[in-house]
Amino acid sequence: MLKFDLFKSVNQQTLFHFQGQVDLQGICCVFGDSGSGKTSFLRALAGLDSGFSGSLSCWGKPWLESTLFIKTEKRNIGMVFQEPRLFPHLDALGNLKLATKKAKNSLYTINELADQLDFKALLNKKVQQLSGGQKQRIAIARAILTGPDLLLMDEPLSSLDRHSRQLLLPFIKKLSEQIPIIYITHSMQEVFYLSRTMILIHKGEIESIGDPQSLFLNHELSLAKHKHSGVMINVQPLCWDEQFSVVHGLIDNQAVIVAMEKPSQLQEIQIKVESKDVIIATEKIHGSSLQNCLNVTVEQIEHLPATSVLLTLNTGGQKILAKITIKSLHELKLQLNQSIFAYIKAMSIAQLDN
Repeated sequence: MLKFDLFKSVNQQTLFHFQGQVDLQGICCVFGDSGSGKTSFLRALAGLDSGFSGSLSCWGKPWLESTLFIKTEKRNIGMVFQEPRLFPHLDALGNLKLATKKAKNSLYTINELADQLDFKALLNKKVQQLSGGQKQRIAIARAILTGPDLLLMDEPLSSLDRHSRQLLLPFIKKLSEQIPIIYITHSMQEVFYLSRTMILIHKGEIESIGDPQSLFLNHELSLAKHKHSGVMINVQPLCWDEQFSVVHGLIDNQAVIVAMEKPSQLQEIQIKVESKDVIIATEKIHGSSLQNCLNVTVEQIEHLPATSVLLTLNTGGQKILAKITIKSLHELKLQLNQSIFAYIKAMSIAQLDN
């Protein structure tokens, strides 16, 4: 269990207040708008910012109290930043060997990580010869080789190419079964693919902690009233259509098709549906390019600033959001518990999207 009640003030004005607790199992994603305080929160957990006061404990061991401050090197944590921060005077292997000297117990050897993260051919290369994705793979391996009890990751994939993301995301998810991870991201797809617990930070404070779907559907949180008003839903795949490169599947027993590259195996697909990409109709639309139509029930109508309305729609077992104008709400005469049709104009695959 990680418990925290952390403050940082300047000239008697509170800049940050992070209060809450999370179970250290799997991955806990930290999400919020740019400038909300995500990196400051991680630095406070790591002990990299001594300007914080309050209390902080991990697995019952105090790291910060009124008269106690455990230094970063004594917390036995691994850190991965947005930038790899490798030592430029060493080659890749030298950076990794340096990490093993500090480790008491490591889950992997250098060679095992080189195989899993595909950098065996890079071990003897200088840092300057590596691409951004290659450097970050080495940086993640270096953090793991220190044998940490907890891994802190600050948007580690934000600037990487698609190949590196596809390689690293499943590895990080698997790694979290052995090492708990606190993972900062600005990607909604990463949140839903990686974690079951999310810390939402807004304007320097912990706004809420919970499972991602519940937080994104909570109309009282900052997520729903701004740009993050989409949700992730699960698609049960049925078959692959070679001719049109689509997967035929089901959302709560309703047929949908998902355009995607041919999967290596048919398994549950997680898609992102933005509220702006859902079209509402009271009757079925014919002669249109819109192919994914769901029969839904209006569960909630939330008036947003200006002239917009956010609808929560129940697909039977899952929920999607739709943002429409007040004019459309009145013209369609929408009411709570009404059965209508929701056409999904666009969807993106969580595991592959940026």
